[in-house]
Amino acid sequence: NTDASTDNSATASSNEHATTPAPSRTNSADGSSDEEHGSTSDESATSERSNSKDSSSEKPTPTDDGNSSEDSSESFDESYEETGVPGTVSLLTPDYQLVPTPMFGIGEQIVIGWNYSSDTQRPPKKLSICGRFPTGSSASTSSTDLCNWYIAKGIPGTLRNYTWDTVTQGAPGVAFFEDSGYQLYFFDSDYGVNNPTPGAGRIVPSQFWFNMYRSRYGLTNEGVPAGYKPSAAAHMVLRAWTVAAGIALSIVCIMA
Repeated sequence: NTDASTDNSATASSNEHATTPAPSRTNSADGSSDEEHGSTSDESATSERSNSKDSSSEKPTPTDDGNSSEDSSESFDESYEETGVPGTVSLLTPDYQLVPTPMFGIGEQIVIGWNYSSDTQRPPKKLSICGRFPTGSSASTSSTDLCNWYIAKGIPGTLRNYTWDTVTQGAPGVAFFEDSGYQLYFFDSDYGVNNPTPGAGRIVPSQFWFNMYRSRYGLTNEGVPAGYKPSAAAHMVLRAWTVAAGIALSIVCIMA
């Protein structure tokens, strides 16, 4: 009996240990369990990720809008409009630096060459060239109109030379005449000849003076041999002096 009682007591103690649940571990002062903290932590992380996603969708970064380069370009243009200077046209053919008032022959084809100054950061897309009669002449249509006739109108701004036919490109119904005080204008076709302030980097209307004459080299005057060429005049004069010197020397020799 004693052995049976001992076995029963051991069995009961074993069953008691088997059925008694293990106590929960607490990690905080309020006694909450690890499972409760784990659940709360997961929910907090999920909430933070959700808020971060919403915030990023509502406030895109500056690189996402695609306007950063455009804004910088606009700010550059605004600054350039205030500090930049306009461009000008230089007449290269004929060389206006060497001949400030070139002479153009009536009835001839005149080659005109030009270039833009370094300040011309916005060269014209279309260029126009016009002429004006001497001020006060009866051919001038208006005292305020700068263009009495067009030499070229709306030609590509990339061109740097143009041939002016004085026979076909003149004022309608008005013939050219010999005189000084003619004026040549270059200007941006999009802004006009009467606009003195087209903006920074664009050409202002550029004016050049010239004279017109009628060539008489085709005529044979009395005392001038046919086929006479003005370019050979220096050689003819040299030969004349040579002949005269030879005659004088011969006379001296005879008298001696």
